[in-house]
Amino acid sequence: MKVFLDTNVWLSATVFSGLCEELVLQCADRGWLYSSALVRQEAHEVLIRKFPQRPDACALFDLARQSAQWIDDVAESQEDNDVRLVDATALAGMALFVTGDKRVLSWQSRPGPTGLMQMASPRQAWQMLFGVGRDG
Repeated sequence: MKVFLDTNVWLSATVFSGLCEELVLQCADRGWLYSSALVRQEAHEVLIRKFPQRPDACALFDLARQSAQWIDDVAESQEDNDVRLVDATALAGMALFVTGDKRVLSWQSRPGPTGLMQMASPRQAWQMLFGVGRDG
C-alpha cells in the first residue's frame, strides 16, 4: 500500500497527538508512508509562521518524515500546490492521498499508472487501512 499524507496531516501529526500522529506511526511501521519536498517546504513555512512558540517543530517534522519514502514533485500548476501534490502522487502510483482539505477531498480520485488513487480524510484513511475505529 502506498499512502501519501498531505501537508495538513503531517502538520497535525507533528504538533498534536491523536489520529494523524497514529496514521504516521502505523503507515511508517508498514513501509507505506510517502512524502515529497513540496510537503516539507509547505510544512516548514506553516510551522515557523503559526507555531513560533514551538521552535523544535521543524526538527520534529523532519525526524518524523525520515520514515517516509520520497516521490518527485511536478512543476505544473505552480499556482496551486494542492494540484501539484495530487498530480505528483497519482503519477507515483499512490493508492491513497490523505488530507483534511475539503476542496481536495471533493476530487474523490485521480487516475494513475496503477489504477485510481483514492482521496480520504484521516478518519476515512484509518478505517480503510486498519478497518477499526480510532478515537482522536
